[in-house]
Parts: sequence; C-alpha cells; structure tokens
Amino acid sequence: MVSVTARKIRNQTAERSGVALGRIYTGYLISYPVIGRGMVIFRDPHGHRMITTPVRRVLGEPTGTQIYVETENSVYRLEIHGEPLYPMAKPSGGSNEAAGSGSGSA
Repeated sequence: MVSVTARKIRNQTAERSGVALGRIYTGYLISYPVIGRGMVIFRDPHGHRMITTPVRRVLGEPTGTQIYVETENSVYRLEIHGEPLYPMAKPSGGSNEAAGSGSGSA
C-alpha cells in the first residue's frame, strides 16, 4: 500500500470527452496495477474508493515515483509519495512496459 496522487490525463471514449478530465484522485494504491484488472485507489478511511475499468498497460519503472496507467476508458498519471507502507507486489519482466499487444477483445 502506497500513497498516490492520480490525475486523469485522457479519456478514451468519444461520448464522454472532457468529463472529469484533469480530475485529481488522492489516496492509497493497495497493489501495483495489473493488466486486465481494475485499479483501486482508496480515497479515505470511510471506504470511499475510485475503481477504474480494466487496465490495458502500465508505463514507467515500478521503482520510479511516477507511472502511467492506461485503462479501457482513460489514462492516468500516478505520482507515488514515499515508500510503500506494506510491500507491494511488483510486476515481473525486464521491460519498462508491462503490456500485452492489445489485440485481444474485451
């Protein structure tokens, strides 16, 4: 679990263009974003959370302070604040892009 600030930097869908673009979400990322699963950011101690559509790809170094997460509907820039409070599982692989070819259907 690590403290993050996520900023929505792009919408992927035409019918929602401009909705919540630039919105900032602060909270705790429980685990590193996983392709095919929704990313969850807990926003406060009362259980409010932001859940995205399934992740398509993650760009950036897992050990860096900034990563980009592309979901089915949006792209987020995550700024990681400090060290994780609890160990987070990191993706395996030697590349800085943890993504598939993207040619599969959803």
